[in-house]
Amino acid sequence: MPPGLTNPFALLLVAITRHIGNLIGSATSVPWRPSTSKLGLEDSDGNQSRFGAALIFLLYLLPWHNLPSVQIPLPSPESLSHAPHSSVHSASHLSGRLTLGSEVTSVPGLMSYREIRETNVGFNASGSDVLVILHIQKTGGTSFEKHIVQDLQIKQPCICWKRRKRCKCPRPGRKNEKPKNPGGNSTTTNSPNTESWLFSRFSTGWICGLHADWTELTSCVDAELERDHGCASKRRYFYVTMIRDPIHRFLSEYRHVKRGATWKASRHLCNGKLATAEEIGNCYPGRTWTGVTLADFLNCPYNLAFNRQTRMLADLSLVGCYNKSYMPEEARNRVILASAKRNLEFMAFVGLTENQRISQYVFEETFRVRFRIPFTQNEDTYSKATLEAAKPDEVEMVRKVNSLDLELYDFAAKLLHTRFEELKKLDQEFDDHYNYLGEEKGHHFSWDDVENEDK
Repeated sequence: MPPGLTNPFALLLVAITRHIGNLIGSATSVPWRPSTSKLGLEDSDGNQSRFGAALIFLLYLLPWHNLPSVQIPLPSPESLSHAPHSSVHSASHLSGRLTLGSEVTSVPGLMSYREIRETNVGFNASGSDVLVILHIQKTGGTSFEKHIVQDLQIKQPCICWKRRKRCKCPRPGRKNEKPKNPGGNSTTTNSPNTESWLFSRFSTGWICGLHADWTELTSCVDAELERDHGCASKRRYFYVTMIRDPIHRFLSEYRHVKRGATWKASRHLCNGKLATAEEIGNCYPGRTWTGVTLADFLNCPYNLAFNRQTRMLADLSLVGCYNKSYMPEEARNRVILASAKRNLEFMAFVGLTENQRISQYVFEETFRVRFRIPFTQNEDTYSKATLEAAKPDEVEMVRKVNSLDLELYDFAAKLLHTRFEELKKLDQEFDDHYNYLGEEKGHHFSWDDVENEDK
């Protein structure tokens, strides 16, 4: 990477150009290795034409008339609510080009928040729409997903049973297999498979991998649903996720691992390949890391808890997946942070674990649905106690190894606030809606649930 190339937008540009060059190189059976001199336009291996073609192709794709200033590579969340139509469209369009890779890594049917607002589209569970939950560990994702399957007021809610991990979330009006209750028999109508409007651990299971990230989900969900249910109609995908304060999330994961939990079943799939053992590394020799001290947890360079939220929300194909030698560490960090921010901006919904009420309101207004009960907020006493017991140098180290997540969280908080203010101004019944979120008793958010999640 050229030493003077530090702008995130420029880094994304070069990263995607490399990606295109690799595709061109694979098509010609000749590896593509860009030179670090003069932006890689000259090399001694005959790669000049391939890099030039890749760069020209990329420049042709970009909407130059709408690009933001190089000095402001990322659109601020505040600029998204009341900006002129052309500038708002530019932000979403640029997000689709650079984060998703457009033609480079196509994501069929992906719906952005801005597209939902501008086109006034609604989520249609009876049609071909799919709600995809990107569940990051220790962010309260399990509680959020329980609200989705248990408390959402829709024409045909999900059907759940006690002591069973999965629910059935069939599309309303579809003639499929009637779900079997424990001890009863199922009644088959037209199809042996029930197509679900929800893609999550509680409906479809981990069919794209345990805690699949953005890179895995965007390359897997459509293919899996097409394999199971065919492609008779074009599906639209609405991605949603929850973000948590990085310090507390990290300490919560530490406590979880200390108790013996692991996520070894995660696939870490990128560009159709599994990450190698050398790329992932290993922090402990045994089956678990039970009893690990916070100091040892912080000292392992392979610890995937570091900046987990940023990594899981970024398009890792832009940085050579898990191959850390693909580009310098500083450049890699800037690219994945810029990519994660753009993906958050693009997603249909982003909620904050620390702000359950506003998150619920934004979800309900975005998708035009209601929950039967409110998302209540309890104090996080577990990670708070761990933080208070930590040494000052350990606390500083926690912040250091999660520096990308801290910046991402600040961006997500501003993004949620911007969307809240935008939706609030459009809601003529805001006071009645916001002050009376939910009406019935039911599942409430609890930090106990976060601490005791099995996976």
